[in-house]
Amino acid sequence: MKTNHKKKKLKKRLARRAKQVEKDQFDKAWRNIFVRTGYLK
Repeated sequence: MKTNHKKKKLKKRLARRAKQVEKDQFDKAWRNIFVRTGYLK
């Protein structure tokens, strides 16, 4: 029972981490696009 609960918690944490990483990559990609097009320096 307890191990199952731990696994669930871990999955949740990993999902949250993955979401955060995705968001960071997304922001970086947008920044790169803006820099390339000359909106931001």
